[in-house]
Amino acid sequence: MRTQEISFPDRKTFCVFPDERSELAQAISELQLKDNYPVIVLIGGDIDEREAVITRQAIQTVARIAEDANAVVICGGTDIGIMAEIGQVRSEYRYQFPLIGITLEKLVTWPDGPESTNLLWWGTKRWNLESHYSHFILVPGSNFGDESPWIVDTATILSKGNKSVTILINGGEVSRKDIELSLENGRPVIALSRTGRLADELARQPNRHKLITVAPANGEQRIVELVQAALSVNDSSVISPSSKMAPHPAIV
Repeated sequence: MRTQEISFPDRKTFCVFPDERSELAQAISELQLKDNYPVIVLIGGDIDEREAVITRQAIQTVARIAEDANAVVICGGTDIGIMAEIGQVRSEYRYQFPLIGITLEKLVTWPDGPESTNLLWWGTKRWNLESHYSHFILVPGSNFGDESPWIVDTATILSKGNKSVTILINGGEVSRKDIELSLENGRPVIALSRTGRLADELARQPNRHKLITVAPANGEQRIVELVQAALSVNDSSVISPSSKMAPHPAIV
């Protein structure tokens, strides 16, 4: 397993490259992260412009909860969709919660990073890493979705002695795989409806898995309550985002 410091224009971020999932505990130690965090696994994909305002509002809510709960957030780490938005919100509001990007080394790049596209099935470009994440774990694999077991295992390791929850915003087939793995590991899933695609599909299902709960993406207080319950966070430690956070320019 190798390590590398990635230099973005305004900051440096430490990155680890484990070869096997058995190396994850060591990788987390290399990132100087300890276990016993509340953990939020944030999953989803591109933001549909028709649901963009409500989706960004939901991501703000998730970020504020993570900050107040001293939680780790695990997300995809690329500069697209909800993965980009959570990094930008963390930077904009100067939040300090650890934000770990877990994605596939072969499919991404960064400043002065790899440029070859020979191994990419679409063959045109690599996805950029989002520059405001605090840590990256870049893992083996050739197709998005290969990182899903790594995300689940990382959440399990980091939340040792604590609780974890998966939050779905929009999402497609990769998110479906993420949810299946979360449920197999007994991790509750909160799907935020009105963000499109898989989240709205789950909202329409009358007989969902007992560990899946649906909440409207603009229902801040309901989201807070559900995450508090999943993480067993005391009500006094996490409050409604709207009472402490200035509005995002996109929703003013």
